[in-house]
Amino acid sequence: MKDVSHNSQTTALELTTAAFFGDAHIYPASVELFSQGAHPGDLYFVHSGILKLARLERNGQEILLDLRFPGSLVGSAAAIKEKPHPFAAVTVTSCTLTRLSSRKFLSLLATDISLAAHVREILSDEVLDHVERISQLTCLSARQRLEQLLWRFCEQLPPSRTHSQSETTSKLQLPLKQYEIAHLLSITPTYLCRLLNALEKEDVISRTKGWIMISKPSELWHAT
Repeated sequence: MKDVSHNSQTTALELTTAAFFGDAHIYPASVELFSQGAHPGDLYFVHSGILKLARLERNGQEILLDLRFPGSLVGSAAAIKEKPHPFAAVTVTSCTLTRLSSRKFLSLLATDISLAAHVREILSDEVLDHVERISQLTCLSARQRLEQLLWRFCEQLPPSRTHSQSETTSKLQLPLKQYEIAHLLSITPTYLCRLLNALEKEDVISRTKGWIMISKPSELWHAT
């Protein structure tokens, strides 16, 4: 089943957060919203943009765990469990976020049935996303995982678009560094370069001045 955005859930929670917590604000790229091990004082609802979740292990190795897209409620699990954040959350692109006080959030969860229902849906989606990510790493080839990631960027980022009679062409800049993308896909940066070169040679993508043109983004999606 193709991954789709949860528009109705997102809209409902956006209205709820606006009513209870005030307006959203724009955060530039590379802002650390909270650090690994920090007490969950705040959590963030993502209206637009992309966040990354990263964890630093004791041996000094940094792990890029996952990405978060619009509709995510980042930091909610730690707030609900009242335990330290197991990862750091950093903005990858410019993001529109609503910051929520953990204390007020927990109070509303206990009293507002509508908010609790929306949060339950979001947390369930995150669990399903984790399962899908594991399935991709297990069942899809490295090239298919790269194509899937490019498709998701096309779906979530606001790229420049040119229209043809057949399908919209997406023009985007990769929001992550190549070594981060390689880490996310569980491949080496060298192999990532080879995969991108192969996609370009086969006219699946074209690259110019840091931009990637994708003529048929929907063909990059793969079922797991």
